Amino acid sequence: MIKLKLMGMATLLCLSTTATASQISACNQDANSKTCQSYLEGIVDGALMFKSDSLGARLETNGYESRALKYRGGKRFQEANRTYCAERIPERHVLVSGVTEAVSLGNATDLEQLQGIVTNLLDCQRLQ
Repeated sequence: MIKLKLMGMATLLCLSTTATASQISACNQDANSKTCQSYLEGIVDGALMFKSDSLGARLETNGYESRALKYRGGKRFQEANRTYCAERIPERHVLVSGVTEAVSLGNATDLEQLQGIVTNLLDCQRLQ
């Protein structure tokens, strides 16, 4: 029974990977098609759904100032940044048009690049 469940999960994973690849290739052919727009809207909706869980979750610690704020300000700074980000989540239609523009310019040829684009559009961290 367990092997059957594992086999079913593996099959679904393979099918979803194939479907994702075909949707990205459809978007690369015509970014304004209904199929592509539905796919991109789904990606943006998913990102917006989980955005509130990750607000202020990571800090870039590449510079002296960011490290100082992280260690000295601690929780207070993280909460202030979380509030800052919560007030600056872009509108859904703005995100979809930004992702569509990136796809039409050829900047998103695979799922990893598409995720990077969505992450960059949603990123509001003040420490960069």
